[in-house]
Amino acid sequence: ITFRRWLLSCNEELTDLIDSLIGEGYKQDASELEKLQKYLDDEAVLNKLLTIKQEKKTQLANVIKEKEGIELDPSSIFDVQVKRLHEYKRQQMNVLYIIYQYLQIKAGHKPAHTITCIFGAKAAPAYILAKDIVHTLLCLQQLIDNDPEVSPYLKVVMVENYNVTYAESIIPAADFSEQISLASKEASGTSNMKFMLNGAVTLGTDDGANVEIHEFVGDDNIYIFGAKADTVIDHYAKGDYHPQDILNNDPELRTLVDFIVSDEMKSVGDPESLERLHNDMSYKDWFMALLDARDYIETKVRAINDYKDRKAWAKKMLVNISKAGFFSSDRTIAQYNEDIWKLK
Repeated sequence: ITFRRWLLSCNEELTDLIDSLIGEGYKQDASELEKLQKYLDDEAVLNKLLTIKQEKKTQLANVIKEKEGIELDPSSIFDVQVKRLHEYKRQQMNVLYIIYQYLQIKAGHKPAHTITCIFGAKAAPAYILAKDIVHTLLCLQQLIDNDPEVSPYLKVVMVENYNVTYAESIIPAADFSEQISLASKEASGTSNMKFMLNGAVTLGTDDGANVEIHEFVGDDNIYIFGAKADTVIDHYAKGDYHPQDILNNDPELRTLVDFIVSDEMKSVGDPESLERLHNDMSYKDWFMALLDARDYIETKVRAINDYKDRKAWAKKMLVNISKAGFFSSDRTIAQYNEDIWKLK
């Protein structure tokens, strides 16, 4: 990724802080971001980092208010999944988490922190199931907004016309970076790098560039869950993955899936669209959302609990920023030149 767009241009506040701490050498050699490591126990720096994140969240809330007419709480966790809408990227698994949290609140179990789930995506016009996932998210958005018991603790928003300009507001404001594709399916991904550079903490599978991010930041500064690539590939080879097997052994997960076609959802949505997604997840689930759903929900609950310790969370942010230099496009282009082009 180009740091000129995804840090210097879209997050001037964070850029200014980094300049003041380590100088501007990182703009030519992104590996110099490693120098930020010496500030991991500097309370003033950690507090400034949290202040900047809060400023970016407030700015995003203002943008979404202007564009969508939707009000967000900037003090809530901004849990962000913005990328192409595709089954393998598993926005439908995030749907199950939202339903889980909705039902938990209805049962009197309030989350450790208010959470705002922000989605943005593009998909091909003929991709019917992608439309069904978007429709389900919009149904949840409406259902939650209309429920005074739930809406103070949970918010869902699907921004319209997600594009690079929108991303420049969304990415710097994110607390959680959702990178939840099925292991073995993502060649690399770049949004995870952009979020990391801006101090978001990754919640993801060991897939694509998440693998390298995990190696760089260590177990304590990323939230990894789910089946490994070898397990997934083995399931495909044997043809032995059947979603009904999982649902029969996990009644709570079945409740979450069945909620998609509940009376509550049908009252605000299109029954045919909801039933199509429900049937796909219950009987096909080609990208194995149900395989990882339980681990995903439990990992996300743990991340929300960890977020309460603001100083510890700020350290996670700073580690992620300091380790992002490897993903600079300047480095990769220089490496291509050294190995392949050999230009002078």
